[in-house]
This record gives sequence, C-alpha cells and structure tokens, in this order.
Amino acid sequence: MKIDLNFGKNFSRLNVDTVVVICHGLPYEAGSALDKSYDSIAEFFSKRGIPAIAFDFSGTGKSKGEFSLLSWLEDLENIASNFEEVHVVGFSMGGVVAYNLENAGSYSIISSPFSFEIFDEFSLKAIYSNAILKGTLKGIRDYETFKRTFVDEFQTIAPLNAKPKRDVIVIHGVRDEIVPFSHGERLFRHSRKPKKFVKVENGDHFLRKNIKVIEIVHQWIGGKREGESQVSIRI
Repeated sequence: MKIDLNFGKNFSRLNVDTVVVICHGLPYEAGSALDKSYDSIAEFFSKRGIPAIAFDFSGTGKSKGEFSLLSWLEDLENIASNFEEVHVVGFSMGGVVAYNLENAGSYSIISSPFSFEIFDEFSLKAIYSNAILKGTLKGIRDYETFKRTFVDEFQTIAPLNAKPKRDVIVIHGVRDEIVPFSHGERLFRHSRKPKKFVKVENGDHFLRKNIKVIEIVHQWIGGKREGESQVSIRI
C-alpha cells in the first residue's frame, strides 16, 4: 500500500507491504477501539518492525455505517486487499471475523466463539441493551429485527461453518466467563496445520490486556510455523 503524506513542506510516500490487522470484539462500552487498548497492541507490533492497524468496524466507534457482522467481514476484506501480506489478530467476535478472511499470512484468534450456542436470549438482550442505552452499535432498531439479523449473520460466519484455516494460533483462558474455554479447543481442532493452542490457566475473557499474550502472538507471526502444538501458560 502506498500512503501519501506531507511533513511540513515535504511531500512523502510511505510504502507498506506487510501489516498486522487487529480486529476488536463486540464493544461493551461506547467509544473507539483505539481508546480500549487496541491501539496499544498496534503500537506493540509497530515498535517491533511490523506495521499494524487498529480500526473501528462499521457501526462502532468513529467509523460510519450501521452495525452488521457481514459488514464487519467486508470491512476486513477491504482493508486487507490493500496489502500484499496480512496477519490478522482477532479478539472475541473480531476473531470470528478474522477467521473468515481468506489467505491471511497467519491467524491469531483469541477468546473467540466457535459456534452459536453461547448466544442465548439473555446474552442477545444484553448486547441489544448496550447498543440502545450506551450507543455501542449504530443503526440498531427493534429487538426482534436485531436478533434475527444477528443470528443469521453469525451462523453465516461462525468458525464452525467456515473453511478451516492454517497457520492458526488459538489462545483461550480457562476462566473465560463470556466465551467458554471449550470454544477455543473446538476452534483449534477445526483448524489445519500448522497450528498452535495456548491454554491460559488463569486467563479470563480480556486477554488483550496482557502483554504476555501479545508477545506470544508476536512470536507466532514472526516465527517459523510448523506442525501442531499445545501449551499451557499462566499470566
């Protein structure tokens, strides 16, 4: 990708071929993903020589448009199309979207659901209430329309129904109170070699806030990926 910039009086062109794209999850609070540690993750990679992008999916944060999981996938595909090599790092629902991107250089999927059963009536109403009361998701109307659309679109992109990917690292916390640990195990089994599973013994859902987890992702992206492995860590 060529990015034209002006530094004072000087016109410049920045060339970026390889990039890490960081995909946020369903927002619990209003505001941009850049205000919720995702920008710090992008900075971590950039300081280590890999340009990284943190962004707001459609219908969230500072981005335009209305919320739609299929729009989220279109967002990611559009961004990825500008670069020669893309490594995706997805958290929670962002991991579901990231897993659907074709031909990524690698996939890092953290605390993500594998199939739909975690979305019962209670959780769907909680997502809807956040969208209405806190403004976390734009373009949300009545609950029944939201529920029907969300269910249909998640079923379309759920990793269970997606083409198995290779070069996948799955990281999941045993104490994840939002997406059960078993979803990480199933996603790992669904994926193709080379692949790696990291069991975080004392990890909750918010692994993006832990530097050790981000370091493991960095090693996966930049290292030699081969075979199949499973490890346990404590953070």
